[in-house]
Amino acid sequence: MNIEIPKIIELLYYAMVTGPNPGFWPEHLKKDPVMGHGLWCFYSGISMGLQLGSASFELF
Repeated sequence: MNIEIPKIIELLYYAMVTGPNPGFWPEHLKKDPVMGHGLWCFYSGISMGLQLGSASFELF
């Protein structure tokens, strides 16, 4: 299966995904940088999606 990632997704990724920063992670994940950073990125993505969805309802 050959799936091409749209350019806009790549642009958003580089604009929104930060480098690892333990200051953003829960205390229990400070010693697990892969899980800590993954959880932070997931949380940021959900948050951005909810904000975009909410903003789209304001248009109507």
